[in-house]
Amino acid sequence: MKRFILSISIVLFLLLTAAAQNNFAQSAPYTPAKGSAERKAILDGVRKYRKVLNEVYMPREFKVQNGWSFVSADDPNEPGVDTAAFDVLLRKTGKVWKVMDEVSHAEGADWRREIGRIRKKFPKAPSGIFP
Repeated sequence: MKRFILSISIVLFLLLTAAAQNNFAQSAPYTPAKGSAERKAILDGVRKYRKVLNEVYMPREFKVQNGWSFVSADDPNEPGVDTAAFDVLLRKTGKVWKVMDEVSHAEGADWRREIGRIRKKFPKAPSGIFP
């Protein structure tokens, strides 16, 4: 009887350990599928931040990992113009995606330095989401 209880305890421990590893394992960065609820929710966060609720974006960069996202897109109002409309870092809070910071596109701003500034400000944001 003692061996049976010990065996069951070991099996339960191994199963719980495996389940915990799955819950805490860091997923790889990915791009949400077009038309997915997640993609819409993230882009809705961008729209709310930009205060333009009906814009349609064609992101150049779009990565998500562990509740963080980095999105870059061209200005939908100026197609063909070779400047980015935005490069933003978002964080999921509850069920809502919120823009945490934006790369400055002001004259003289250095894009790589801006990315470095954001990564330093938000060290928990996974490095895999940044271009």
